[in-house]
Amino acid sequence: MTSVLCGLTRVVARLALAADDQREYLRRIGTGGLADELALQLEAVVVLLEPLEEAGLVDPAQAALARRIDEMLDLMSGAQKAHLWEPEALSMAPEWVEVRALAKEFLFLPDPFGGT
Repeated sequence: MTSVLCGLTRVVARLALAADDQREYLRRIGTGGLADELALQLEAVVVLLEPLEEAGLVDPAQAALARRIDEMLDLMSGAQKAHLWEPEALSMAPEWVEVRALAKEFLFLPDPFGGT
C-alpha cells in the first residue's frame, strides 16, 4: 500500500513539474521526450486505487483528484491530438497548463493521515 501511495505522489509530482523539468525527466528515462510516458505512469497507478480506497487506505479526495487528472490526460489522446504529446507541447499547450495546475492541487491536499 505504501508503495502505491508513494508511486502516486511521485507520478503526480512529475506532472506538476515545469515543462523544462518534465522534458529533462523524459530525456533521462529515454523516451525521446514523448510526454505520453507521463500519462502512462499515472494510469498505471490510478488503476490500483479502487481497492485501496475501498479498504480506507487512500484518501477519497486524493483518489478523486488523481482520477480527474487521468481523465484529463485521456481527453488529450487520439490521432487528432497527437501534437499534445510532443515535447514542445509541454510548454505551449493550455492542456498541459491545466494538468500541472491539477497536479499541484493534488500535492497541496491536506495529508489525511496527519503527516505534513
